[in-house]
This record gives sequence, structure tokens and C-alpha cells, in this order.
Amino acid sequence: MEEITLSDVHIHIRHLTGRDQTSGQYASTMLAQFRQALGRGSSLLQQHGHTLHDVTRIVCTVDGTREFASCFTTLSELFGPTCPALTFRLVRTHDTPDQLIELDLVVAPPASGLPTD
Repeated sequence: MEEITLSDVHIHIRHLTGRDQTSGQYASTMLAQFRQALGRGSSLLQQHGHTLHDVTRIVCTVDGTREFASCFTTLSELFGPTCPALTFRLVRTHDTPDQLIELDLVVAPPASGLPTD
């Protein structure tokens, strides 16, 4: 279940997965689950006045990194050369056998003193 933490300085959306909200089924590949999770995260961000382009950090919880290489194209298509910081968290298994990935998205304001666009 997704969890959103809001404060005056950041938004943290946790536990985004590749499970379809309607059917309850997980997509069959990590790439499809990654895209599903990003889509859900995008919808939640829009509810709070942000887009994926405001994300400053993505935390990917995976039980292996071999399949993740397929996700880099999606990151490049979405963010171009300004991709957010990416952190991997490895786990032995997920709570659900069909789950391959879980995302956290963080939106933080620019650090003071740094130029902004």
C-alpha cells in the first residue's frame, strides 16, 4: 500500500509497485512493473502539484539487479540527462512472489545557494 509523507520541504511516496490497481495482478517483467509504479507515482505527485520531473531521488527495492538494465531506457526517456539520484536497495525476496520491484519517489526543494532553472 502506498504511503505519502508530506512536509514543508519534501514529498516522499513509498511502496509503489507494479501491481495493477484494478486487477491486483503484477506485470510479468521488471520493466513493466517499473513503468506501472512510475505511472502510479506520477498520478500521486499530480495530486500534490508535482510531476515526475520534480523527483530528486528514486529508491528502487529489488531482489536482483539483472533485469533492471531494461529500465534505464525508460529513465532516459522520462528524465533525459537530468535523471534523479538513483538508490538500489537489495532484498532477498518481496512480500509477494510476483513482485519484482518497489519504488520510493522523493521530491525535495533545491538546496539553497544552488542555481535553479
